Amino acid sequence: MEVYRQFSDDSGESHLRELSAGEFAALTAWAPAKAFRVNVHPPGTFLDWHPANGKFIITVLSGAIEICVSDGTRLVCGPGTMRMTSDSGKGHTGRAIGEAPCVVLMVDINCKE
Repeated sequence: MEVYRQFSDDSGESHLRELSAGEFAALTAWAPAKAFRVNVHPPGTFLDWHPANGKFIITVLSGAIEICVSDGTRLVCGPGTMRMTSDSGKGHTGRAIGEAPCVVLMVDINCKE
């Protein structure tokens, strides 16, 4: 299982960074969530440039999607890949790749504590 943080820097550039085992272990405590949804992207679907506009945990359940952030980094996410997104600047694109639809679970964690 791979876990990535997707974020914007002070200039609005979006980046991806893989979390270390220690950083991932810190996520094992219960945390509140606001809402969730399942998105199904047919093969070849292209999601043009957009920011996350909030904080989300996005996990690929089946299929695959290629994410490209504004700094040029590309990441292919397959089943089990998790992204913690909060990029609010230039954003990212997504493209469903492969023969099967890409099914993702999105959890909105924009909760006030």
